[in-house]
Amino acid sequence: MAVFFHVQDGHLLVKEFFSDYFTPLAKNTPYRNNEWFGSAFCIIYAALLIYCVTGLRSFYKSLNRIKIGGMFEPGQDEAFRKAAATIIIFAKSKYLLFCTMGSMLYFDLTIFFREIPSFLAVYLIGKFIYLVSGMAERGAFIQEENQLTI
Repeated sequence: MAVFFHVQDGHLLVKEFFSDYFTPLAKNTPYRNNEWFGSAFCIIYAALLIYCVTGLRSFYKSLNRIKIGGMFEPGQDEAFRKAAATIIIFAKSKYLLFCTMGSMLYFDLTIFFREIPSFLAVYLIGKFIYLVSGMAERGAFIQEENQLTI
């Protein structure tokens, strides 16, 4: 999926790319999709990837602060929570995008099942980061309580 389009004679060859990824329900399914569907798909998918990368930036910064030695800093749990929400939204949106594109335009009903492993992997990573945010929140609370006791 690294290369979406090839330009040949001024036209985008979207059919080859999508025919490789989506398998139609019947082999005689007419190809009525044009470059606009492919362009829209690529723009939406690129926007999702940019959203995911920008959301993970705060997670990376929090991990760097932990590496330096700043455990349970204020706002760290919020950064983890935002990263988890970003990953979960990305997983759901990507699954919906691929299933919509495959089922509506190519009548590929197997896409619902082929996208489940990647969806579950990314979704569970997001849930794990959300669990870490809960632990960071609880750790910050315990650290604050401990400092007040001393």
